[in-house]
Amino acid sequence: MNSDEIVKLLIEARESYYNTDTPVMTDAEFDDLEEQLRAADPENEYFSSVGSGASTSDKVKHQIPMLSMGKAKNIDDINVWIKRLALNGGEPFIIEPKIDGLSATCRYKNGKLFYVATRGDGEYGQDITHIAEYVKDIPASVKFTKDDIEVRGELYLPRTTEFDTGGRPLRNNCVGLINRKENRGDLKYVRFAVYQLSGSESGDSEAGRIDLLAENGFNAVKYKLVYDAGEIDKFYNLYMECLRSDWEYETDGLIVSVDDRRLFEEIDSRWILDHHHHYAIALKPPAEFRETILNDVVWQVSRQGNLVPVALFEPVVIGGAKLGRATLNNFENVKKLKIEKGDTLIVQRANDVIPFVYGNKSSENRETFSGEIIAVQCPSCGSVPVQSGVHLKCINPECKEQIIQRIIYWVKNCNIENVAEASIRKLFDLGRIKGIKDLYELTEKDFEGIDGFAEKKILNFITEVRSSKRITPAELISRLGIPLVQKKSLVKMGIYTIQGFLDFNDDSYVIGKNIIEWKRDESNLRLLSELLEVLEITDAGQKESSGKVCMTGKGPGKRNDLAKMIEEMGYEFSPAVTKDLAILICDDVNGKSSKLDNARKNGIKLMSYEEFFGDKIIDMK
Repeated sequence: MNSDEIVKLLIEARESYYNTDTPVMTDAEFDDLEEQLRAADPENEYFSSVGSGASTSDKVKHQIPMLSMGKAKNIDDINVWIKRLALNGGEPFIIEPKIDGLSATCRYKNGKLFYVATRGDGEYGQDITHIAEYVKDIPASVKFTKDDIEVRGELYLPRTTEFDTGGRPLRNNCVGLINRKENRGDLKYVRFAVYQLSGSESGDSEAGRIDLLAENGFNAVKYKLVYDAGEIDKFYNLYMECLRSDWEYETDGLIVSVDDRRLFEEIDSRWILDHHHHYAIALKPPAEFRETILNDVVWQVSRQGNLVPVALFEPVVIGGAKLGRATLNNFENVKKLKIEKGDTLIVQRANDVIPFVYGNKSSENRETFSGEIIAVQCPSCGSVPVQSGVHLKCINPECKEQIIQRIIYWVKNCNIENVAEASIRKLFDLGRIKGIKDLYELTEKDFEGIDGFAEKKILNFITEVRSSKRITPAELISRLGIPLVQKKSLVKMGIYTIQGFLDFNDDSYVIGKNIIEWKRDESNLRLLSELLEVLEITDAGQKESSGKVCMTGKGPGKRNDLAKMIEEMGYEFSPAVTKDLAILICDDVNGKSSKLDNARKNGIKLMSYEEFFGDKIIDMK
């Protein structure tokens, strides 16, 4: 595969992992693909993105980016990381569980809960404040500070949950509950484990801040302070032996971090900061395996038309979870494994989380592959699929499941409340809707005779849908499901209008190639045309940014006020030094700090606060 093909697979996997309850590949496969891409194209802009973009409605911009983690596979990698840190010696490290849930942050202002948001792409998350009234670990207020703070952690379902998981992984169920549009009472089963406090002058120790949160009623993670790689290795062995099965939450490794927060900025300043912080690293465990007998393979249809194979096998228990199904990822993988009914499969639960079929013992000496389990027709519409890359694909534009999945995707990304998947399926089956456009043309009469739709529910449904009609060009384009295309990437591409999107033809970047490929499909252009008929496109007043600007050192005012002024001046504020930074504002352009040296090395312009803000500084005094 070339770089573009790898990026396409990675984006599909990210979107599935962060935004749905049905991941399409395992963590191990995902990591392997990332390593392939890093070896082939280390500067690919894919590596500057984190997670998956939140829907463009009700987005929350994180005051401090929620970045990903660098990865270590073994203690040797940890030793290399410690050597790179080049600390003075004697500084403690804090080890915490890497909970496999949904990363989230709770922001408090003046002691009151302001919002709850997902990590999203690290810069923007989705507002999920609605869960606070159900999740007992999210207090409505805090007493220990009136500062503007963020409490970060993981939303998860405990191993001992009473919620009926249907045999699916706990993380998948947790994401499904959080994304529910109706029947939200089951959110009471979701827990929130906190691991970080930011925005407060509450000490320089990460461990101390976790203790503070625990003392104030938060469900804080367990941690261990250690001082060298030997102690880290010892704790990791304890984790492998018993802790990962004893902890109430599922984990996919450990987080090792420098405990002294005063060192964070200096450590990060030595390298470009885009994907992950350098003062912490994730130590991931090897996967667990079990053998079982394959009973059948079913094929599911994605909104892109890909037929995704799922193995159904004799139930096995791995890491305390009973599993009876696992993804086979794609058509090419089924062929590679030469899978037949009755085969002995090796099922792996990668990083204690996502089950997948690792191998097929029965096919080790099998020279031929009958292909009896390969889908010969789309399970939804019955059309004959064609091979597209590693997938079998249904190319029928009228395929029921594809259309329904696209409607569900649109509703979710518009953050339309009170519109559940079950309701969409009912309306589709009864012929009341045939596509996204029809949602906006529904009237009370269209709900007549449908069980479960009382007057209030009908009114809520129609009101919520219509409230999403007013939309900016950037919001519309970013909701079309084009890989990597978000509002900020449209600015980068110089796309500010629908016509600008239609005329765009620059394939210099992966994002541009994705846009061009999407427009080649006539059905996509028909979808856009239909949406333009029913949506009200508003002028966002969006202007081209003059570039990204970061600040370091002591400024002439509060950091938040200065950041706001930067954006009012037409720039995009960046809280960290990144590769695409235009200007780094500092108190001394001739300074010798590692952050300034790093900026000079990467050709980033240095400006003093006085030079950048000019007379605006006088206004602040």
